[in-house]
Amino acid sequence: MSNSVGDAILEIQKCDEIKYVTYHLVNNIGAAMDNPFVRTNYPDSWVSYYLLNNLVASDPVLRWATASKEPFIWSDIVLSKDEKAFIQKAAEFGLGLCGYSIPCSDKIGRKSVLSLNTDMSVDDWAAFISKNSDDLVSLAQDLHVKAVSEAFAEAGDIPHLSPREYECLKWTSLGKSYSEIAIILSLSEHTIRSYLKVARLKLDSVTLAQAVTKAANMGLL
Repeated sequence: MSNSVGDAILEIQKCDEIKYVTYHLVNNIGAAMDNPFVRTNYPDSWVSYYLLNNLVASDPVLRWATASKEPFIWSDIVLSKDEKAFIQKAAEFGLGLCGYSIPCSDKIGRKSVLSLNTDMSVDDWAAFISKNSDDLVSLAQDLHVKAVSEAFAEAGDIPHLSPREYECLKWTSLGKSYSEIAIILSLSEHTIRSYLKVARLKLDSVTLAQAVTKAANMGLL
């Protein structure tokens, strides 16, 4: 997995079928973060227009994603009058209007949305999503963990774990031994021990079990 959510977006964009990628960590559990965590490769001109005109209230994708627990194709959204105007304006900025969004939430209520859009036809896009939906959902779940870690690390509340540290800790939480994790990740057992030691220190824990517990309580696992 890429080193940051921003890097992951650039990797996803390399897929020929996908034109734009947006990742939004929705702040719905209090005041832990005042600023929204959003990563996107949309044109700067659209991002500026969106923010300056406060289009959050008329964004149909964000509305639907906030209310939904399941992935959805944008063509399934029933649009209000204001939302139709939003879509028309997005088209003027050259955005692909055929899209797919994947809501993701953790056990303490933090929610995020991974949205992908394209210039493909509705039928071709539906076929692409049908073929790749499982992988895209798994990607959204991994990005959720990464985004939470990044966002709270920026705020100084949660230590930032590297992708490998997170993976090793995740497998440890599932009961895997050093040797088993080494096989799963195709790394040496010594390397696995090193990643877990660093993760334990970052989490200010004496034992690995304590580190796993702390990470789980923080919503990282």
